[in-house]
Amino acid sequence: MKKNVFVTGICGRSAYLTILVFLLSLSANAQFQIVGMLYKGKPAESVNLIILVPNASPFNGPVNFDPNKVYNSGTTFKTPDSTSISILCKGQKQIMRPNSTLTLTIENNGITAKIKRGSVQHFLHDVKEKLSFYKAGNGYTWAHAEGTIFEVEAYEKSKKMKFSTQEGTIAVIEEVPIKIIEKTKNPIDSIGKADERQLFSSKKTLVSAGEEYISNIGQPIVYETYEDALKAIDNESTKNDEAVDLDNRDPTQKEELADHYTLLGGLYLENGQSDKAIEPLRKALKYHQLTNPEGLLTTETNLYLSEALIHSGDINGKIEGEGYAKEIIKTLENKLYKKIDDLGYATKNKDFDLVWDIKNKLVAICKYLGWSYDLLEVPETAKQYYDFAHEFSND
Repeated sequence: MKKNVFVTGICGRSAYLTILVFLLSLSANAQFQIVGMLYKGKPAESVNLIILVPNASPFNGPVNFDPNKVYNSGTTFKTPDSTSISILCKGQKQIMRPNSTLTLTIENNGITAKIKRGSVQHFLHDVKEKLSFYKAGNGYTWAHAEGTIFEVEAYEKSKKMKFSTQEGTIAVIEEVPIKIIEKTKNPIDSIGKADERQLFSSKKTLVSAGEEYISNIGQPIVYETYEDALKAIDNESTKNDEAVDLDNRDPTQKEELADHYTLLGGLYLENGQSDKAIEPLRKALKYHQLTNPEGLLTTETNLYLSEALIHSGDINGKIEGEGYAKEIIKTLENKLYKKIDDLGYATKNKDFDLVWDIKNKLVAICKYLGWSYDLLEVPETAKQYYDFAHEFSND
């Protein structure tokens, strides 16, 4: 068996070079390897882990040290008390602290490291040469980074995150709610979906070596009228759109633009200008497709576009919008069944952090399904899904 190599933030240069040499011997595919184990601060040949591999039964038990064993994209690792592991993929390393939960995913040849609980340290090396991007966060706030060392801590059952940078600089992108004093001009229906629509902008904060940053959904940006908000967001979106380089593999600018154009389209819808919402929402979808085509934010933007087309007054737009809504229903109902299965597993194993995370996704999925059926004028089914969302949010 090969020697167990575990690199921490205070290891010397020789140990770091050892791990990099080892990396070169691994296959070039986009899979993950566990290349280090610690138990009570000492190297271990076996530790207990919970591992959830996509489309496979969950594993809970001892895992022997074997750096040649690979785990596919989308795998979730969970460390218990006194246990740390080191994971590698394409030259990038994650060190999971005890009592942490991490899901690693390859998207568009980039790595997304989602921390659901605990703390994970990220050692990045030549990201731009090996990946299109690297981002770490909890699904609500993301740090984009390259060639740096930083740590991300998730607060239990919270959207709050702490980012600590030891070397280099990271860009933290977080959601900021938008509040309009003026009453909406586009109430949707008696079920009250318009009251539940939440508009967010994105905020970027640079965190450099030696700095800490704690993110949380805080005070909203307030505008008196929709016209005030539309003017401000439109100007910022246009300026950023002109500056973006579509050939640049870093998704940060594209994600910001997707958020800005989705917000712009949502504001037009709230202001009763469905026809004007269509163009910015198509732009938002273009940027979402370049960054995270399968994400729930992409689904939300697609629903805004569907709504704008259906309410535009154009018959062809109505047909197109209804087609989008039907496709969204098909996709989301498949996701719903899978998430309910995941919830059963997490509940059975008393993994309450995972339960909280899954329920948040179920709330979003059910709201989007209700919204879709609203757009197709099937209010009974829409209400059922809104009720499901309410139940999941209150459990």
